[in-house]
Amino acid sequence: MKFRTAHLKFRAGLLPALALLALVVASCGGDKAKDRVKNENKAIPGRDKELYEEATKKLRKSRYDEARLLYNVVITTYPDSEWLPMAKLAIADSFYLEGGSSQLEQAIGGYKDFAQYFPTHPLTCQVKLKIAEAYMRQMNAYNRDWTKAKQAEFQLKASQQSCQNSPLQPAIEERLRQVQQILGLHELDIANFYFDNRKAYKAAESRYRDIVSIYPWFTYRDVALFRLGQALLEQEQPEEASQYFTMLVRDIPNSELSPKAKEYLEKLGKPVPAPSNNDPAPEHYGKADWVGLILGRNGLTVDRDAVLVKKGGKTDEEAAESLQKPTEALGNGEIRSTKASSVLVPNGSASPSTATPTGQGNANSPNAQADSQNRPGTVKPESSPTAPASSDKTKPNEKKKEKKGLFGRIFK
Repeated sequence: MKFRTAHLKFRAGLLPALALLALVVASCGGDKAKDRVKNENKAIPGRDKELYEEATKKLRKSRYDEARLLYNVVITTYPDSEWLPMAKLAIADSFYLEGGSSQLEQAIGGYKDFAQYFPTHPLTCQVKLKIAEAYMRQMNAYNRDWTKAKQAEFQLKASQQSCQNSPLQPAIEERLRQVQQILGLHELDIANFYFDNRKAYKAAESRYRDIVSIYPWFTYRDVALFRLGQALLEQEQPEEASQYFTMLVRDIPNSELSPKAKEYLEKLGKPVPAPSNNDPAPEHYGKADWVGLILGRNGLTVDRDAVLVKKGGKTDEEAAESLQKPTEALGNGEIRSTKASSVLVPNGSASPSTATPTGQGNANSPNAQADSQNRPGTVKPESSPTAPASSDKTKPNEKKKEKKGLFGRIFK
């Protein structure tokens, strides 16, 4: 009994001592662990380039989540890196390549941020076009919700205005024609419903007017002109109706509705105008085409490749060359920390040898040159984050630490 009591007292006194010893050991080891984590995550010269290249390899293999994780490390850890603009653009590309409504919306947000923060970048016009294509990929059938179609049209018009000197103008115009064709079909469908089913001629007139004035390339423009004249006649406005019949006969003489428009003009006692051209009749859809349109096959020209990386993981040679020289691709300029303002201050034009053919054409505009004179600060090639070869020899220990880093253990 006495032995058991003594044993219990010994254990009661031993527990506090062990707890105190554990606290002392933990405090000493904790400081070392914090130092070790701090050393592994600190910014290391040249590490931003390695992370960017590793992320790009993941992106080309369609490992989107892993690629975005590494790109984000470049952005958050190296806010002054010359690879930061490309990392931001690559994240948007990853969402565009992945596809899906949610991913495309995130791609649009990323592309808009890039265009806002780096307005003079050679790839900005291509980024703006990619925003429109992301909207186009989400467009519904012509007789459904037209929100994405309107957003695509707005983006294409803005790109057409801001990239007037860009070689992308033909591509922008082609896509704008296609989007407005779908929008015109949407308006025509509603106008015909008001005219034929509801006999609401005033409402139909408003829709037909919008088609005639807003969509000059619409292939059913002749139908809109003819129906607009009929809607005005139903409202007892023969003088104005004759103007639209005249436009149809004069501007689209080979339309199948042109003879009927002539008959209306003769009944109204108006002169029949001479044709102003001999253009072929506007193209109208066949039955099979209408079935495809109703099913949502809009026949849009949409490039599934991203800005930096193609769908299959390939990269254009010229684009790859510009990616290897981000400072030259950006032009001589100062990249401010994204944590503060995320703004590229231009200080010159892009190098002709590294700017891609699809880049923005107004980088050498007078306004850009004026800004370059008023904003001091130039990033010199030798001040880039990529350390020269001599630095690798003087700091061998840092190379070993890089291989043991957190992301190196996970992805390598």
